[in-house]
This record gives sequence, structure tokens and C-alpha cells, in this order.
Amino acid sequence: MENESTQNIYIFEFTKRIPKTTIYFVGDMMLTRGVESSVKKNFNGDYNQLFKNLLELKNADILFGNLEGPVSDMGNNVGSKYSFRMNPAVLSALKNVGFDIISFANNHVGDWNVSAFKDTLSRLSTTGILKTGADINKDEIIKPTIITKNGVKFGFLGFSDVGPKWMEAKENVHGILLASDPDFETIIKNADKKSDVLIVSFHWGEEYKTTHNSRQESLAHKAIDSGADMIIGHHPHVIQDIEVYKGVTIAYSLGNFIFDQSFSKNTMRGMLFSATFKNKELIETEIFTSLQNSKYQSEGLYNEDELIKKEEVFYSSCPTPNKEYENMFSLNIGQEIGFSDKTYIPKDLVELGEFATSKSICLIQEAKKALAEMIESAKKDGLNIKATSAYRSYNYQESLLNNAIKNGNKNASVAIAKPGHSEHQLGTAVDLSGSSIEYSSAVSSFDNTSEELWLRENAYKYGFVKSYPFGKEEITGYMYEPWHYRYLGVDLSTQIKNSGLTITEFLK
Repeated sequence: MENESTQNIYIFEFTKRIPKTTIYFVGDMMLTRGVESSVKKNFNGDYNQLFKNLLELKNADILFGNLEGPVSDMGNNVGSKYSFRMNPAVLSALKNVGFDIISFANNHVGDWNVSAFKDTLSRLSTTGILKTGADINKDEIIKPTIITKNGVKFGFLGFSDVGPKWMEAKENVHGILLASDPDFETIIKNADKKSDVLIVSFHWGEEYKTTHNSRQESLAHKAIDSGADMIIGHHPHVIQDIEVYKGVTIAYSLGNFIFDQSFSKNTMRGMLFSATFKNKELIETEIFTSLQNSKYQSEGLYNEDELIKKEEVFYSSCPTPNKEYENMFSLNIGQEIGFSDKTYIPKDLVELGEFATSKSICLIQEAKKALAEMIESAKKDGLNIKATSAYRSYNYQESLLNNAIKNGNKNASVAIAKPGHSEHQLGTAVDLSGSSIEYSSAVSSFDNTSEELWLRENAYKYGFVKSYPFGKEEITGYMYEPWHYRYLGVDLSTQIKNSGLTITEFLK
């Protein structure tokens, strides 16, 4: 007969073997209009590039998001100022990044009329992405979409509280499920009976409001009272608060995941809400923030600490030092030598303005003046050159390297300097590009372009030297970078050019 100690061991081992299921939830995805234009311009029409920095999405057992409009080449615009219809290529990109299920109950599903709506349902089925909140008739919609993982039936039910009323599903009529349905509570109770864990999704609330309203709260509480085990919201285009009611989590709005609303900081970010279950029990939740760049491409997922560091680059102008530092202008910085004080910020950082591809790209004032002269000189020779990156803080460099490693870049250690070891932190290093490659940043295709050849012959005349030249990788410790130059002044740059040495060798 087994003793109590042995039984406890068996129980412990069995508990350890219970697999966990993690679900990732993201908000609004609208991949037409400005997003589509960006994909054509910047990614050669490849929608997959919008998600290239989100490899960790594949870690989810289930990935859920809100599809903000039809995906079709059919239909006609119903006339709204904000009518969305996405390229069918969007669905394969969503499938590739790992989406298992989407909510299709929202105010844009009818933007291109019934034919586009039906076509979207068909294309979702063909692509292998499940849906909730929309179907061929009401009988089908009120059934929860079940995804079974690790023996647990996760049910998904979707409602729209912002219409369109004319797209409401009926007995023999396709459409969406509305939160105003008189059978709202009964629908949820019945769905709960078919699910081990019932997740109810709502398209609701007021646009651009960062806190939920009384209507959202009322619906959420009724849903939970009727059997919902988690509430996920979207539509406001900004992240809203999270509430726990009777032990059940309500994420009122996850904000924009991919959307072309670049007019504010809040609309260019979204929440990824992670929920981990052991069997039917919710054991852990985590919150990450996804930031879109100017191309509407996600930069990655960030926890609270990482977000602070990342936003330093996104939203701040040129920083100013709050203490005196030793002059680091001629520091022989590299793989082995770094800053003694990682907080180092050079004096007189100024924005490059028209000489850069975006705002808040900064160099020290002397270097900016020299860069402007060099760019104007190149322009006289019919060449257009701009800076794509310049000053970087310790925190930004750390974030850059960590993201490269996280995304599987095997050359990260020789392609990206360690934090505290980057020339960019000097405020005198700059990455350059040209119009011939549409000012793409830090790409090998810049090599041997007309702009790169011009810089190779003329940059030293303005005080700039290529830091990591071809064939000198063992000396510099970094891969060849045809785009990366460091300002050292005309005298030093001329001496380095004539010596044939690298900056590293010369400064020794």
C-alpha cells in the first residue's frame, strides 16, 4: 500500500504534467488605405513585412484579433467616408504570423456591401482562420467557435455594439451578432454550456477615450453574470483600462494593432493581452505593448520597462545632458572599448530636420553643419542623400540589440554594437542612404549605389569617415557597413583617408 508521501509525489508529478494553454489577444487590424500604400511603397507589396518583428506571436497556442472590415475584391463602396476593404493577400499574412481566430463583428463589416462580406467569410474558411461574431445566419453565429487545446474547449463569442444595424444576422439571413440583441444573456448562457472557457469579444465604446464608459461596463458585467470567463474589447482605437469583476478579467479596449492612424501616440500603439490557463483555470495574465512605426509596421512587443526605453526614440526630441561629461569626441569606441558612464549624452545635440528621413534624428551641432554641407554638395552633383539614424542612447541601443537577438539575427553581435559601445551614442555617427534605394535604412543594397560611391570619394572632405570598411572586419570587429560614417572633422578625416587605416587603427 502506498504511503501518504508517495501519493503526494504522484499528485505533484501529475500536476506538473498538466499542460498550459496561452492565448494572445490583440486589437484592431485594418490593412488598407495608408497601410496598403505603405506596404506597396516600402515592402514591395508584401504584407508579411508588417509583422516581421513579431516572431513571438507564434508562441501563442491561440492568437486572436479584430478584423476591421472585409477582405475581398468584390462589392461596392456603400458611401461612407471611412469605408474599408482589404486586399485578399492580407489573410495569408495573418495566417503566416499565427492568427487562429478573428472577430468579424464590427461597424466596418458592411463597408463594401453584402457580396464583400460573404466573400470574406469564404476566404477566411479557405485560409483556415476561424471567426466569431459573423456568419451565414443567426443560428450559426450564436454557437461559440470552439478551439480545443490540451483537452480544454475554449469558446469564442463576438458581439458588436456599434452596428451596423442593417447587417444584423437573422434566422435565414447572414450578418453579425449585435450586443443589443434581446436574447443577449441567453446566448451567452447557452454558449457557456458548450465551452469549458468562454471568451466574449465586444466591439464597443467611444473612439479615442482611454477609459471605458457605463455602457461597456454594463454589458461586460451582464456577460460575466451569464457565464463569460473573459471579456476582450476593441473599437476605441486606443488602449483602455482593465477591470476584474467577480474574478473575471475585462480588457475594455486593446487599441490598434495595425491601423493607419498616425495622428497621435495613443493610436499608434496597441495592447497584447496574454492569458495562460492550466486546464480550465486562468493562472497568469501579462500585458505587452506593440508600437507601430511610420510604415505601420510593428516594432515589436514591449513590457513596461522596455516600453519606456523604446519610446525614448519614438517620441522624444534631442536629449540634453543633465551633468558635465568628459569630452568623448575622439574616443576609440568599439567591441572592446566603451563609455565609462552609460548615461553619456553629448552636448549640443540638434535635430537634422530636412537632412534626415524622420523627426528626432540628432547629431551634435558641428556634425550637423558638416552633414548639411556634404548633402548640399552631393545634390549639386545630382544625388540625394539623407540620414536615416544618428544619435542613439544607451537604452535605445540595448533595445535594438535585444530585438535583433530575439528575432533570430545570428549576426547581431557583429552587426549591432553592444549598449555603451556604439559610435552612435557619441552624437557624431550617422547612417546614410539615398533616393536611388528610396532612403532604405542600413541595407546592403546601398553598397555601390551612386550615392555610396560619391560618399566613398568625398565624405572625408566634410569630416566624415566610413567606420566599418570592407575587408577590415577583423580589425573593426563589425560587419561591413557601407552606410555608417563618423564625423571627426576635416583634418582628422583627411589624415585617416590618406593613411589607409580604419578609425580604430588610427585612434590607437
